[in-house]
Amino acid sequence: MILMKHTNYIFIALLLISTNLLGQHCVSGYVNVEHPEHWEQRVYLSQIDLKNNVTSHTATPIASTQLTKDGFFAFDKTLFTPKNHIYKLHLNPISAAKKKKLLNKIKNFKVFIVSKSDTVRFEKGETLFGNHNSTNKADREWHKLKAFESRYENLTSDFDTKQYLLETKGYVKDSLQILLVKLIGIKKLEDQNLLEKDIKANPTYYLDFLKELKSSEINPEFYLYLENKLTFVTKEITTQKYNLSLSINVIAFVIIIFLALFIITSHNKIKNNSIAPLSKQEKVIKELILSGKSNKEIANELFISLSTVKTHITSIYSKLNISNRQELLLKK
Repeated sequence: MILMKHTNYIFIALLLISTNLLGQHCVSGYVNVEHPEHWEQRVYLSQIDLKNNVTSHTATPIASTQLTKDGFFAFDKTLFTPKNHIYKLHLNPISAAKKKKLLNKIKNFKVFIVSKSDTVRFEKGETLFGNHNSTNKADREWHKLKAFESRYENLTSDFDTKQYLLETKGYVKDSLQILLVKLIGIKKLEDQNLLEKDIKANPTYYLDFLKELKSSEINPEFYLYLENKLTFVTKEITTQKYNLSLSINVIAFVIIIFLALFIITSHNKIKNNSIAPLSKQEKVIKELILSGKSNKEIANELFISLSTVKTHITSIYSKLNISNRQELLLKK
């Protein structure tokens, strides 16, 4: 009876100890190593920097831990940051000679998002790193994105970049809720050399997204590439708009000048065409002036007063838009 009582105490104590230890683990689980002689018996943990290409998995090493005989590993939560970050687990081949041969056949890493307040548990599966369960919302959203992007993994010569751009940007915009995961999706567009094209088509969306990023707790270095790209593209768009505006203004100025000249010419033509015809008497006086007669000679010849001659001459000048006899002679 006493022995059973002590056994129960020991069992409870061990259970408490194991529960406490598991509670300290942020990332843990199993690795399926079918040929241990080909692999180092250590799991390495690295932190991925989004300044680099996500698909290349360039990372900064953080820690490593020894695998147990059954392939179990665990990393303490103190190794992780309070904010969401991207991490990678990987195994190394036992030798450089084995590396190329093994990595052509086996994926030796797993990438995920986690913070120190989350837990990630890797299940033992058929691959080196099996599926994992995570309490991190961003990591679950990322899985949705990766499932979506798997449709575009094996690109062929008839790959439709416009459709990829439309679907990917639409999915990132409408389906993903976590800023960090959206940022990863947009980085995919950058890796496909499609980001600049999409920013030009949707500058407002990207400017608003950048504002969201700046007001969030995400490390600014993560979206520096996007900010630089936006600065370049928006400057280019502004320059294009300025050049277009300048061209429009020049064209408008030329049109205004042309219209002004046209109006003036038309007005002069109308004015010239609207001149009242000379009366019979005025025509006679005009011919007498052209023949060299003086005002007095004209008055004597026509038996009219000198003032009447002058009145007719004034009218002739007005109708012909001239001011003296010399102009009348030239207008002959």
